[in-house]
Amino acid sequence: MTEATAVSPVAEVLPGIWRATNEVVSGRYRLSNNAYLIADGDEAALVDTAWWHDDGAHLDELFAASGVEPVAVSTIVLTHAHRDHAGFARRLAAETGATVALHRAERATVESLAGYQGLPDEASAVRWYEGQGFPAGEARRIVRGKLPDREFDVPDPQWLTGSESIRVGGRVFEIIETPGHTPGHVCLFERTTGILFSGDALLPRGHGNPHVTVRAFTPPDPLSDYVAGIERLRAEGASIRVCLPGHGPVVDEPRALIDDHLAYAEAKLRPAAEALDATPRTAFDVVSRMRWRGGAARFADLEGDELFLAFADGFARLRRLVALGRAELRIEGGAELYLLI
Repeated sequence: MTEATAVSPVAEVLPGIWRATNEVVSGRYRLSNNAYLIADGDEAALVDTAWWHDDGAHLDELFAASGVEPVAVSTIVLTHAHRDHAGFARRLAAETGATVALHRAERATVESLAGYQGLPDEASAVRWYEGQGFPAGEARRIVRGKLPDREFDVPDPQWLTGSESIRVGGRVFEIIETPGHTPGHVCLFERTTGILFSGDALLPRGHGNPHVTVRAFTPPDPLSDYVAGIERLRAEGASIRVCLPGHGPVVDEPRALIDDHLAYAEAKLRPAAEALDATPRTAFDVVSRMRWRGGAARFADLEGDELFLAFADGFARLRRLVALGRAELRIEGGAELYLLI
């Protein structure tokens, strides 16, 4: 699977906020990635830095179009540590002298990018999948088929607690913890204007979905964490007036988007529940009974990152069903087994 990128025009999407977008083509998928520059007076900050797989021309255009000198940037805030949001963080930190900041719960994500899906070596990763019921051959296939991650290469980031505010000139952005997509995912919210930088917590339809997955390094029930974070956003009500997502265009009706994501999180549980019955089954067995690509593909037909994401996503659904009391988890012989209540 190969990647290519194309740079899209830079635009001032809201007063004092500029967006640079680069587009990633990876196999059968096409995805746009956003980096944002906030400027107020002679101060500036960046929110995410977009994909790492090119020479960073989108960032050069961002500074040129906005007229902001790189040395004006004091902070680079990452909504999370995934490579399509943090790819140029080290380069920009060196270029601007800015501090790179992300939530302290992202340490787990950062550490996972250096190994095999959160484990130190391939053999450990294979054993982890075998522990979820994968036959040995299938465990090796899913481990070896995943695209390698790019290590997080910022040597000394600032680890946020979530209680801080990010200040840019006279503008103040609160940190709202929205874990689930990753353990330390955050949004930034400017209460006076109602502007929300949502990262991958909220994405417009057609511009990806906030994959919520169980992996070796994640909390046991990340989908419940995700729902709680989105409920936290919904509790803000009409105070959130506009959403600037990590992928896709500006969203002018964020409340509808929030409701849509909560409905989707609930709808995802249905196929998982339908794959359960009274027979205790491993996570691999249950996910193998589910259909993928909108019902067009079997789990066995998937390959590469799609296979990896499908299992981790299906596993998260099972854990949430248990948390909601709709499924039962049994431990037999050290193995996790799931069945319908």
